[in-house]
Amino acid sequence: MDTRADQTHFYPLFSTLTRLETELWDAVDARLRQECGLPLGRFEAMVVVSSLGTCRVFDIASALAITVGGASKLVDRVEAAGYCSRKMNPGDRRSSLLDLTEEGKAVVARGRAVIEAELDSWFTPALSPTETTTLLELLARLRSAQRPALESKAAGQ
Repeated sequence: MDTRADQTHFYPLFSTLTRLETELWDAVDARLRQECGLPLGRFEAMVVVSSLGTCRVFDIASALAITVGGASKLVDRVEAAGYCSRKMNPGDRRSSLLDLTEEGKAVVARGRAVIEAELDSWFTPALSPTETTTLLELLARLRSAQRPALESKAAGQ
């Protein structure tokens, strides 16, 4: 009896995706460091704040799928560089609220352009615009399918 698992070999897909992610991260990180003086991990945290507006460290951790401790360390470094500010959260004194500074907003805008240029050099020669859209949709579907299980795991259930 043939089953889908017998016919499908996911490890090559996993291996290719993880290698590509590493190569893309390294290329984008190097270019962002060179042109903006900022590592990609810190930039990613800043993009979350830029997208959400005023937010908490927990919101960054959730958006980036990292631990609150890891997100807190990123925010500490972003704040030390002068790219974000913290204020007390009036609704919860255990947390603070984060906002990008004007300098932080400028770095995010410049960084987005740098990243788009680097990714263009990777994707445009290999994929049509339609294929790029399809790939994004497929990856988003894969992530969404696992979201309930990941959220339960994060909540300790």
